[in-house]
Amino acid sequence: MLVKNGTAFIGGRFARADVRVENGKIAQIGDLQPREGENVRSAAGLYVLPGFVDIHIHAYAGADCMRGENDVRRMSEGLLETGVAAFMPTTMSAPIEATHRALESIQRVKDHPCGKGAAVLGAHMEAPFLCEKYKGAQLGECLMTDCVKMMTLAPELPGALDMIAYLRKKGVVTCAAHSDATAEDVHAAADRGLTQITHLFNAQSPLHHRRPGVPGAGLADDRIIVQVIADGLHLHPDVLRIAALCKGAKGMALISDSMEAAGMPDGQYDLGGQAVFVKNGEARLADGVIAGSTLVLHRAIRNMITLAKMPPETVIPMATSTPADSVGAKGYGRIEPGACGVLTLMDAGWNLAGVIA
Repeated sequence: MLVKNGTAFIGGRFARADVRVENGKIAQIGDLQPREGENVRSAAGLYVLPGFVDIHIHAYAGADCMRGENDVRRMSEGLLETGVAAFMPTTMSAPIEATHRALESIQRVKDHPCGKGAAVLGAHMEAPFLCEKYKGAQLGECLMTDCVKMMTLAPELPGALDMIAYLRKKGVVTCAAHSDATAEDVHAAADRGLTQITHLFNAQSPLHHRRPGVPGAGLADDRIIVQVIADGLHLHPDVLRIAALCKGAKGMALISDSMEAAGMPDGQYDLGGQAVFVKNGEARLADGVIAGSTLVLHRAIRNMITLAKMPPETVIPMATSTPADSVGAKGYGRIEPGACGVLTLMDAGWNLAGVIA
């Protein structure tokens, strides 16, 4: 496949370039001529971007990773159509047996990928080491503190720092959220190996000018990447802009944190066994607590550019190379020879215009 005449995002900037994809990998970049019999896709007037990388997503289009292998495969296939090249299925707080089954299912899809779908990079566990006060839509009765797993955690909990250090030695990325930690707690966790803040500002101690909390520490500490839900609901556009200005392209990762209503109409859905009501694209529990999102990453990119008024050159890495690098996903997030051949096309208004896969 030859993608011709597009404006490609290469090496942190936009340039007019053709991109050849062979056997699922990027083979050549430049001023290229079609080979005999080669499929050619015109990208004239379009931006050609690397496939997106979503490191925090629970569910999509009625499929939830907690329900087993078939649902993970449906997520993989559906997400590819939205421009996602790779993702990390994210578990909810649940009994140990249910969590174990979910992890086994994720591993099976990782080991035996779909014929045509977004790659599974591994599991992101959001729970059970969370703070009850900031559990959000997580199940309180399943917030266990005696089961070591790979997950987002609350760094102020007893033993959390030692756990972070242990996981770091195992090559596991640790994130802070659902936490009442002080800024000092977060910096101490970063000293031991914590590298990310999950859904910045949401389900965590607030930013105060004398008590910076989890978000303040995340914004100030250069060792920490902040995950952001840029749907216009979880964070005001001004806050999105503040976070982006603080962290830059390499310090902020756009995530969907989506639940099963993403890609679906308004109505009643499920998240971790709890009823979620979606109206105008907003997902909430019966008591009004926000329950994940219905976001997809191409809309997050558009929101960062149009609502937060950030330059595209700053925003694109937040959905591609930054999340990929943050979890060691080599070969994703960039347009370069040998990299993943999933390309996402967006138009001048930053709407999804097609996917090359």
